[in-house]
Amino acid sequence: MYAKELFRAIAPYRKWWSSQASIHAGRVNEFLELAAESGCKQLFLGLESISQQSMGEVNKGFNRVDKYFELIERIHYYGIAVQIGIVFGFDHDTPNVFDDTVDFLEKAGIQNATFNILTPFPGTRLFQKMVDEGRILTRDWRKYNSREDVVYQPKQMSVAELLAGFRYANERFYSIQSITKRLFRSPVQLWWTLPLNLAYSYRWQKENQS
Repeated sequence: MYAKELFRAIAPYRKWWSSQASIHAGRVNEFLELAAESGCKQLFLGLESISQQSMGEVNKGFNRVDKYFELIERIHYYGIAVQIGIVFGFDHDTPNVFDDTVDFLEKAGIQNATFNILTPFPGTRLFQKMVDEGRILTRDWRKYNSREDVVYQPKQMSVAELLAGFRYANERFYSIQSITKRLFRSPVQLWWTLPLNLAYSYRWQKENQS
């Protein structure tokens, strides 16, 4: 495997690095061991959702949600922090998805997370699907930002509920209570993940007070 050869080659340079990877990276012990030895400090995993139905919706059914916890735990075992990418607003998402998602991230001891609102960008199959179903609410492309606006009609909740839930997930995940719970359960790379979490918490509170 090219990645393993790369890890062996860069290990002598003693550099720290992070990268994006599939959740399947957690399946191969040798891959994780070599990555850690070569200086890997964090892997970003685009899980998208903790719902298996939503995974099928975006043709990622090969991501087995019931295996997430085990694979994340294995990555942590090798001293590698985990950042998770989550998208809210899939057709199977209900208002419960926000608490369910943060509950999972806390239980798994996730160091960092990036939350986004599902956004049907023009030119994609998702956009055309939303057009065909009459669910596109605006063509003001400035609002296609995945963070501040909802540009389509969700199926299982209102626009206001999706936006409020997105904000709630950010606020809860980067609360002092959640930071303490997550990093205590998995204190991997605590020396830099704790300051980073506190910085995110401060920024989120400041942005939402203005």
